[in-house]
Amino acid sequence: MSPVLTHAAEQAAFWPRVGEAALDGLKDGLWSIPILFVAYLLMELLERSKRFNESILHGYSRKAGPFLGGLLGVVPQCGISGAAATLFSTGSITVGTMLAVFFATSDEMLPVMLSSLTEGVSLSAVKIVYILLAKAAFGIVLGYLADLLLLRRLRSQKDIHSFCEREHCSCDEEEGSVFLSALKHTVKIAIMLIAVNFALNLLFSFIGVERLSGSILGKPIVGPLLVGLFGLIPNCSVSVVITRSYLYGVFGIGCLFAGLLANAGIGLLVLLRSNKNHKENAIIIATLYALSALAGILLDAAGRLFF
Repeated sequence: MSPVLTHAAEQAAFWPRVGEAALDGLKDGLWSIPILFVAYLLMELLERSKRFNESILHGYSRKAGPFLGGLLGVVPQCGISGAAATLFSTGSITVGTMLAVFFATSDEMLPVMLSSLTEGVSLSAVKIVYILLAKAAFGIVLGYLADLLLLRRLRSQKDIHSFCEREHCSCDEEEGSVFLSALKHTVKIAIMLIAVNFALNLLFSFIGVERLSGSILGKPIVGPLLVGLFGLIPNCSVSVVITRSYLYGVFGIGCLFAGLLANAGIGLLVLLRSNKNHKENAIIIATLYALSALAGILLDAAGRLFF
């Protein structure tokens, strides 16, 4: 094929990919809006409540937060991890509660596994239930462990009033308009999510996510370490690649869990946007990765008997 024809073919393929990436980014951002709006609305109500505030909620979160976070995280709705990051950034929940949601979050795992039941892949409905229960269990256990490891290390003071001042939402000037203030917060985050997801989707469309998954080795220790690192990329496409790679035998159950436990969906994006303590964010991300990779390595060593 001549260079002119090759260039023309590349141009013809470019714009459909851009359109598809934009559509996927818009869809991912819009799906998260309802959950994020509820989280910001709760934040506004807590700020204006005289009887119930973020410090009281934080106290309850230390006791039952990781348990509830692990259960909520398995719901296939990426906005939940974003809501957890927001509540953590306002001091309403503990770091362990937020990370329990991050660990349990599966993004597109469940839809991909359910669709595979009709594709001849050797995966049963019972095994899917086991994987979901294991994800929730890991979220709960690792969430409590994260609280144990990090509560004393993360000493920066967080409160809803300071958060509103940083976001310039003028909450104090809009008495009674909690819905409008919550909507302002939600729109700001949603725009950022759509833009970042568009960029990541465009990158994946040109690199080829299948090529990425094919380069990951299914070796003990090395595999979970690499897949866990890949899982930190905050995009729904990552959970699709990891799940499909497991279903088609590219790697085993240890790599599946290492990648999906680390894949917090939009939660990491919202955390980086709403929590301005960069050192704290680095510690949280490192903990998310280390515990996810460790869980994958342990499953590789012992968990294959159950899957």
